[in-house]
Amino acid sequence: MKAQPRPNPVTALSKSELERRLREATMLKQIVATSGAPLEPLTVLNVICSELVEVVGVQHAGFARMSEDGQYLTVVAEFGGEHRTGLNDRIPLKGNVITQKVIKTRRPVAVLDAQNDPRMGAGREAARHFGVVSMLIVPILAGDRVVGTLGLDSYEPRRFGRSEVALVEAVSRAASPLLENAHLFDQLKTELAERQRAEEELRKSRTLYQELVNSLEGVVWEAELHKDSLVFTFVSRQIERVLGYGMSEFLGPRERSVWPRVLYPSDFEQVAQRLRTLAITLETAEVEYRALDKDGRLHWFQDRISALREVDGTVRLRGLIVDVTDHKRAVRLERDRNLALELIARGAELEDILEVLVEMLAAQLPEVACAIQVLKSGRVRFAASTNLPETLRRFFEAGATGPLGYRVQEGEASAMPDFEQEQRLDDPARQLLLRSGYRSALTLPVTSKEVVLGALTVISPSPLEPDVRAAHIVADLAAIAVDRQGLIEQLEYQATHDPLTKLPNRMLYQQRLTQAMQRAEEKGRLVGVLYIDLDNFKKVNDTFSHATGDELLRSVARQLAAAVRPGDTVARLGGDEFGVILADLPSVQMAERIARKLGAEVNTSVRIGNRALEVTASIGLALYPRDGTDADALYRYADREMYAVKGKPADKAPPAAEGQ
Repeated sequence: MKAQPRPNPVTALSKSELERRLREATMLKQIVATSGAPLEPLTVLNVICSELVEVVGVQHAGFARMSEDGQYLTVVAEFGGEHRTGLNDRIPLKGNVITQKVIKTRRPVAVLDAQNDPRMGAGREAARHFGVVSMLIVPILAGDRVVGTLGLDSYEPRRFGRSEVALVEAVSRAASPLLENAHLFDQLKTELAERQRAEEELRKSRTLYQELVNSLEGVVWEAELHKDSLVFTFVSRQIERVLGYGMSEFLGPRERSVWPRVLYPSDFEQVAQRLRTLAITLETAEVEYRALDKDGRLHWFQDRISALREVDGTVRLRGLIVDVTDHKRAVRLERDRNLALELIARGAELEDILEVLVEMLAAQLPEVACAIQVLKSGRVRFAASTNLPETLRRFFEAGATGPLGYRVQEGEASAMPDFEQEQRLDDPARQLLLRSGYRSALTLPVTSKEVVLGALTVISPSPLEPDVRAAHIVADLAAIAVDRQGLIEQLEYQATHDPLTKLPNRMLYQQRLTQAMQRAEEKGRLVGVLYIDLDNFKKVNDTFSHATGDELLRSVARQLAAAVRPGDTVARLGGDEFGVILADLPSVQMAERIARKLGAEVNTSVRIGNRALEVTASIGLALYPRDGTDADALYRYADREMYAVKGKPADKAPPAAEGQ
């Protein structure tokens, strides 16, 4: 008998099943990515809640942990909606039939009407209070043991589909270790407190003590204080991994130990004074200080130091050092990020914001130098830098956007891990960078909506990882700041310029006239105000079309702008009326000469398409302070002069059209 072909397992899946698996894979990928971040377990659970709210389409999601006696649940993470159950709130299981069923059967339960379902028990009142209509409760298992629940709340009636339930179950399985770790994290805090009480017992067995401290994540050290002489007697081997020096280099009298060179110079005396105080008070204290490793990198240490006096009078100091550099930098990074966003929101100057950003990066990576360049209208501008030697500053000022980033123009990051081996770097630039003490670079494009706005370049004396988080955050914030500045400039331009002719509008014209009069008063000069009106412009619109009239206005605007001096202003005041400010005039004669020049430029034939239009204009001139000492008086005088000229018969000729 002929064998039947087996169906392809992929094509046999339904569309809905494929969609469910895709959503589940996307969700789990996000969970895995978040779980690998340097975050506490509860923070990751909060992120998972936010992902569930987005993917499933509910208004609220939350994790609860089962108590050891199984009598209540404690909310440990949640996201979304107007209501918050309250972190660490205890939810009794007694009377809550639905949650008891979930725990007993180890299977999800959906509730269509949580406000009226009698199985909810006291939970009905909570559902009414928070506006929850439908719910999905899923158990979280560790092996065959229920360690908590994952709940989804909807403020509208809904049924949870089979694929959605399967997705939430998959998330609960992925989140189970995190929920367990959150519990272990709390237990660890308690265990650290208990460790202090064990120190006296550990002292009795030196061998066991050394084996234990060498297995710890932190660095344990001991020293003896004889009068004013401090002798370091022990340090655990983790010091080699953290600071790069051998264990033996830390031992012996303080003068011969490497400790004075390792401690940050400004912190050394503070730590020494604290040790002397503890030797007198025999207390336990936590001391924070900075240290430099063998490669010059900065570390933040949190040192828990205790002191006790031996029978012979010797004071023994013992410390447990924890490297809190990552935590310190994360806190500082978040604080600086919020500060930068606040500056951007307040509309601070772009240069000030970019200076804050480079200092923000320097706080995260003190050994590096960095520069931000901004690309505007096709030109590169050096905007901000920190720790950058003057020779390298000139290199960046004269170079292209991201001179060390060979893919920055395409909007891609690029790294140069070793200048000596980098083939894409020309030799003069290589020697300049190496002489300055730098060996690697990372260049990140500053982009917004796939448009390259500039570049952030980071150079380091040691290799840089391409995924340096702080650098990427700084580049993103720089993009927000530059993009916002561009938007502000665009809005300011639109608010102060005529959209048809691109000339300044009446508002900007008035501002510049006020400024010109102030400068003229200080310097004893004159200011000319010209009022220009095109004769018979309405006939152009009526005879040839408004499009022809618009093009005529643009042509006149170009002629006027080309005829004035660099410091003068040509503005469109409305309709067919133009205004000109002649600033810093030495004499009346010069004002009249410029006015005649403008008249000659405007009173000419203008070709619009296949038509030649004979253009005439009436011009009125007023001088500050001769004809008025404020803007309104000057406007009125120039307006009267203009109408006096317009009344002349030669100016009344209608526009002529040729070549029709």
